[in-house]
Amino acid sequence: MTRRPPPLVLLALVTAIAPVALHMLVPVLPVLAAVFAAPPGAVQLVLTLFLAGIAAGQLVYGPLSDRFGRRPVLLAGLALFLAGTVLCGFARSLPMLITGRTFEALGGCAGMVLGRAIVRDIYDRERSASALATIMMVMSLAPSLAPLIGAYLAEWGGWRADFVLLGMVGAVTIEKLDRGFRSSTQIENRT
Repeated sequence: MTRRPPPLVLLALVTAIAPVALHMLVPVLPVLAAVFAAPPGAVQLVLTLFLAGIAAGQLVYGPLSDRFGRRPVLLAGLALFLAGTVLCGFARSLPMLITGRTFEALGGCAGMVLGRAIVRDIYDRERSASALATIMMVMSLAPSLAPLIGAYLAEWGGWRADFVLLGMVGAVTIEKLDRGFRSSTQIENRT
């Protein structure tokens, strides 16, 4: 069976999913404080622990993917992101939302780490530089556009609408990786 590399668009999407999830919720913090009747400092834990989850995830995804392969570790990370997003969407308390956000970060971090690693695995030096530049452009745009999208969704659909969109993006990404994305042998069996 001939394997083809994943599309660059998909690699850019998995790399940007965590920064989008982080910044999308920033405009909604005052709403969350009102909904959960919590002080602003407590609500800000949805951002603080998200950043902590990203930091912790970056330490483990590289070694895990070297041992088990890029694709399965990336799929597992995105599944954790999706589970955290679902937990956030159904959160009935601030601690439940904070827990979901931490899972989101731990899972979404897989894309940040492995998206770029996959580019280095499958492309030669020249194409790799071009692909990484494209991914970095997406990474630069994501934090600036995500708050606009998050605020718009929250205004028209409530704060849970942000998690509906993130859940849909996570589910579609997993589906594309699982079904339509045929990784190269280097990604599948990285040793």
